Amino acid sequence: MQDYYEILQVHPKADAESIRAAYVRLRQRYDPAPLEGAADELVDLARLRRDEIERAYTVLGDPARRAAFDAELAAMVVVVPPSPQRGLAMPDADDDMIDYRPLPPARRQERPKDFNAQPSVPQSQMLRRSGRQTERAQRLPVWMVPTLVVGVVTFAIVLIVLLTTGSNTAQPAASGASATSGPSVIGPPTAAAPTPSIDEVINQFEAQIAAARQVANSVPTNAKAWVELGNALYDSVVVVRERLDAGDQSLQSIYVERLPRWLEVRDAYAKALAITPTDAVVRADMATALCSYGVGVNDQSYVTQGLSAADQAITDAPEEARALLSKGMCLVATSPPQKAQALEQWQKAIVMPNVAPGLAQQARDLIAKYSR
Repeated sequence: MQDYYEILQVHPKADAESIRAAYVRLRQRYDPAPLEGAADELVDLARLRRDEIERAYTVLGDPARRAAFDAELAAMVVVVPPSPQRGLAMPDADDDMIDYRPLPPARRQERPKDFNAQPSVPQSQMLRRSGRQTERAQRLPVWMVPTLVVGVVTFAIVLIVLLTTGSNTAQPAASGASATSGPSVIGPPTAAAPTPSIDEVINQFEAQIAAARQVANSVPTNAKAWVELGNALYDSVVVVRERLDAGDQSLQSIYVERLPRWLEVRDAYAKALAITPTDAVVRADMATALCSYGVGVNDQSYVTQGLSAADQAITDAPEEARALLSKGMCLVATSPPQKAQALEQWQKAIVMPNVAPGLAQQARDLIAKYSR
């Protein structure tokens, strides 16, 4: 059982305002934007941490769910008696606390009144059984150690990002993530990186999809949960398509099998948009999913829906580069492809203010590809 107080780094007696502040702070700390261009392992770690933070706040941010969690947490606490005393009640489930060694012989005498007929294991042994290593560690609050660990991991992530940014050695990915949302950065492997095996490509994101689906179904009114599910599904199809585009035809059948996932992406993003209808980034990603599915199954009706969604995203946020990228992708998916109009959209995306480096690079790559 996960301790949600440890995940949010708050005391179990923290008030609602403190829990909310911790949640906002941690969400900002694990924002994907500062990690763009960093190692995939760090990006995955940040995403897993964000998923944990969302689950924790879903429970602790709701008074009823928090009360139920507190009761469940309290039921799991094992109280070690300070000393064996007569009449001390032993919990039924705590068999490990009972000392089953033979009692000392009575030597034909009546037991003294303070004799304990159900002795417990000495506290020093109980500490060793429960995995507690030192008395000093026992005195620390339960939330202190996880807080220190998370602090060290966060420091390492920030340090690596600073080093990679300062040295300019990180290569921009082919499909960058915006600062607000969107699928992970997925691009062709660099020369220094080993090419993942087919099994690794196929299994990538599957565990993440399962976890994201469980979270979304448990908190159906949380838009972020549906966005994370859509992102994971999106990435699971793109990672196969990119290998296919790079010439690995062994994945052709896998990509065909995964084509229906584009509709799952659409459905997940649609549920998020039902909660936050003006999220232009989510609507733009939904447009790309629709157009990708339309091309895959050769059905222009989905491309038309995708173009409509892209236009709506541009209307909602005219300076959102991802919306322009999505519209361009839908334009080249039409029959016949509208390459000139698509190139115009991608050129606009590059010069947009505050455009994410990954998005700008993707726009350049698309311009180079369709200008031939």
